[in-house]
Amino acid sequence: MGKSKISGRLIYLVVTLLVGCSTPRFVGIDKSSISERYATSITSEELSEHLHIIASDEYEGRETGKAGQKKAADYIKRYFESIQIDPGNGESYFQHFPLKVDNPRGISLQINGVQLDYLDDYYYYATFADSVWNFSEIVLVGYGIADSLYNEYAKIDVSGKAVLVLEGVPKGKRVSQDWDNWRLKSETAKSYGATAIFTIQKDYGFYSDMMRNYLDNPKMQLHEKGKRRNGSIPNFYVSDSLARTFLSLNQESNSSIEQMITMEDFRSREFSVRGKITSKRYSIIESENILGYLEGTDKKDELLIITAHYDHIGYDNGKICNGADDDGSGTVAVLELAEAFALAKSAGNGPRRSILFMTVSGEEKGLLGSDFYTKNPVYPLENTIADLNIDMIGRIDKRHKDGNYIYVIGSNKLSKELHYINEKCNSHFVGLDLDYKYNRKRDPNRYYYRSDHYNFAKNGIPVIFYFNGTHDDYHKPTDEVEKIDFDKMEKINRLIFHTAWELSNREDRIKLRKPRRDPN
Repeated sequence: MGKSKISGRLIYLVVTLLVGCSTPRFVGIDKSSISERYATSITSEELSEHLHIIASDEYEGRETGKAGQKKAADYIKRYFESIQIDPGNGESYFQHFPLKVDNPRGISLQINGVQLDYLDDYYYYATFADSVWNFSEIVLVGYGIADSLYNEYAKIDVSGKAVLVLEGVPKGKRVSQDWDNWRLKSETAKSYGATAIFTIQKDYGFYSDMMRNYLDNPKMQLHEKGKRRNGSIPNFYVSDSLARTFLSLNQESNSSIEQMITMEDFRSREFSVRGKITSKRYSIIESENILGYLEGTDKKDELLIITAHYDHIGYDNGKICNGADDDGSGTVAVLELAEAFALAKSAGNGPRRSILFMTVSGEEKGLLGSDFYTKNPVYPLENTIADLNIDMIGRIDKRHKDGNYIYVIGSNKLSKELHYINEKCNSHFVGLDLDYKYNRKRDPNRYYYRSDHYNFAKNGIPVIFYFNGTHDDYHKPTDEVEKIDFDKMEKINRLIFHTAWELSNREDRIKLRKPRRDPN
């Protein structure tokens, strides 16, 4: 969509809205009587137009750091330019950030000269550094527990050796810590000087198949120079049969390996092996957040941020995952919100406070883009009044019969006023069912911690997370545009606009419910 076409439409809509509107209802600020004019610029047709582009095969699932994500970034940037939203990072729309990529297949594991196959023979957790480990002995250490009540390392020397342990906790033994935790077992083995830890997993085939897609996907983290994040030793899960093979235990097949390892005359036995682990997993790539800025009038130093993540998961077993709902729906919502406020500003009704329209990447890799922004804010966090985050608003979940709802998460956790404003805007203008099911403190899904708003919340900034719930197409190639309810999106987006209008135009910034600190 070219710049001249959008700019022309912008002028046309401004004139139309100023001439043809009846008197709207009252929300609570002087300028609220005109907010409905600009809310009507948010339409299902325009949302559909954007989403058919953003969630098309051309964008290849928008995986962070890949070509499709870069194409989406360029589309968003060009759209901000076309509607006269300013660059949000100095003269640039981009906030670049480096990522450290962990390719899980960058591991080579050899036992007695035999090259083992990742996933078929073993898998691993932990962020151990790229290096080479050689060991000539594997020591059996029962369940790998070193507890004040029960210590299997007490009389065993594992320094410079690999250890082989069973998962879980032995029956009938009292322990004072959670020894089902693999991190605790790995840290314990390292503290006793072990080179690597192998855990024998019951039903290895079931678990490796169940988690295959997750285990085989590259992992990412922010590349922060000077910060050590690779302090673990290699931690491998292997099957019962593989453990027998590389320990040459086939002759003792009458007993299970669990029985053998826990037998008094067998525990702590050392086996001579030729083991070599080579890790060359890490590389550095770059991704970017897209920042569009609309300067306020008399309270321009204060800032409202509206966010959505424009990345998705790329491919799944060779099939493109276009992520129409997750989070193409939120991304195009931000574009329409930006246009609505641009219309207001063009007509001389710009917001009193500034607004940052920010689409972030790296959300699917661990909320990385929003994490980077809050650690490297372009605008002071103390001047940021709230974050309205939009992640998945285009579908209907199994708890609802129609699309007249939205899950509202986090609105009351840091500011009662924010919660009240959102409810009042809804009752005056939109009439959605505001569902707070996932806002409960003990929500087992923990959605409050699972999207980009959380990086603002943990810095004491009030947030609302707008969310429609999951569905059978979540993170699958079937999350396609054809399944999106655009009328639902239009209604939700207008609620977000009215809430943003109130927040950016009211006399006083919203008050905090508690001191600025991590809400955990």
